[in-house]
Amino acid sequence: MRVAVLADIHGNLPALEAVLRDVDAAGVDAVVLDGDIADGPMPAPTLDRLAELGDRVIWVRGNSDRDLAAAFDGTFQPSGLATNAPAEYYAWCAARISRAHRDLLADLPLTVSLDIDGLGAVAFCHGTARDDNEFILVDSPVSQYQAAFADLAEPTVVVGHTHMPFDRLADGRRVINPGSVGLGYGHPGASWALLGPDVVLRRTLYDTEAAAAALEAAAPGLPDIGFLAGNVRASASDAEALAAFTETARQQA
Repeated sequence: MRVAVLADIHGNLPALEAVLRDVDAAGVDAVVLDGDIADGPMPAPTLDRLAELGDRVIWVRGNSDRDLAAAFDGTFQPSGLATNAPAEYYAWCAARISRAHRDLLADLPLTVSLDIDGLGAVAFCHGTARDDNEFILVDSPVSQYQAAFADLAEPTVVVGHTHMPFDRLADGRRVINPGSVGLGYGHPGASWALLGPDVVLRRTLYDTEAAAAALEAAAPGLPDIGFLAGNVRASASDAEALAAFTETARQQA
């Protein structure tokens, strides 16, 4: 089995379409969606496009998938973390999805395991194996890695959540982040990963100005969280993001 991993799409359908063209060219057997799939400018069209891929898609829950379902239900509770989107953002997104979309998101698993050629058993989760909103970073201490994945037997884990690609060892366990399809930090384009038999961190370039214009037209009234100006038209600073996430991880500890 060879797998493409797409994380943190965040309703950026133009970026997703560009990545899917590269995924098709790579000839993978499955596409793992590693959380934070739909919230953003085009939530329903993004979910519908992914559903068209049928049984090739393996879905994993991210914190924003859970929050979007809760917002649809009217039960959303802010986490209190400065790095998370506000309630009005999720309310806007929730108003644009259907009950079927909500049910899909609400039923997603926290972790999934697959056997991949050349790698063996690989676990997939969005934040960590214990919390879809836990921030684990490339420079997080080994002790956090040990605790966050203590219940997993798989020697390789793929995470998302922080939007920055990395591939590191932590006490013998390989941990990979494919980066973000929809909201990359520190570089232009859409990041994803190809697994089997090796691990290849990929980047797909696309017309970000045209994408931002299309997303803006599709999302009148979307609460401003810097999505278009700070992540699509121009990539956000990876150094600033890492500093913010480090502070959030400190708060979670």
